[in-house]
Amino acid sequence: MLYRALLDPTPPADADIDTAAMAEAAAAVERGERRLRLLAELTEIGMSLARSLGELAQARIEKEKNGEAAPGRSEDAAAAFDKMAQTVRRTAALEARFDESVKARREGLIADRAERRATRTAGHKTAVDDAIIAGLNDAWAADCPDAEYHDLSDRLMEDAREYLGDADEMRGYLDRPVGETVSRLCAALGLDPEACEPNGETWRVRRPPLDFELRIEERASKYGAPPPPPSPSGEGQIAKRSGWGSPAQSPPPGISPTLPHPDGFAVCPSP
Repeated sequence: MLYRALLDPTPPADADIDTAAMAEAAAAVERGERRLRLLAELTEIGMSLARSLGELAQARIEKEKNGEAAPGRSEDAAAAFDKMAQTVRRTAALEARFDESVKARREGLIADRAERRATRTAGHKTAVDDAIIAGLNDAWAADCPDAEYHDLSDRLMEDAREYLGDADEMRGYLDRPVGETVSRLCAALGLDPEACEPNGETWRVRRPPLDFELRIEERASKYGAPPPPPSPSGEGQIAKRSGWGSPAQSPPPGISPTLPHPDGFAVCPSP
């Protein structure tokens, strides 16, 4: 029986989601959030100063109402409070505009990541589906007569693709080994249970012989035994059929016999 290994496509990792542009966008969002925190802190400091100046200005007003002498430090408190209030308003407005900008960047980054994750997930699903259908196709072709295979193969494989998404027993197949799903499909089609089976830590599926293998078999049947395997070194070997050069069998027509030389060289006898 001929088999081939069924390899599971590697699922996308979150670490591979970000592109270079997305990584830069993430860094920009992080910088923006840090500046927002600074602006918020600056606004709080400004408000604290404004409250203090407001208290001094209010104290001066109360003293003047009562005809008392106001503290000297409160003389310019009203003017200082006015300036500080303007500063706080400008800082708060800058914070609001900056917050909108950072929010837009963040939302764009989230959308880009979601789109890329969906694309990679869809690509992984396609790779898994293709691996499953290829395995099922091999199992089917290995046991199916040529005429029936050519008549039914394409339609059968398309039906199998739909079955993956619709059948309850196939639910969650993306989280299972490809070989396990192929085995379930083989059972559903009535194929040999051993058409797809575990092989150590992987799965393997029965397959038909390749055209190349059929050609090798055809030539071996036509010309006799296949060429001998190369020597362990694999250097300087020329493939030839077994028996060539042996005393019991003459070489094919057109090939001159050779005689050993005492020094190890092969020489052709004189005609």
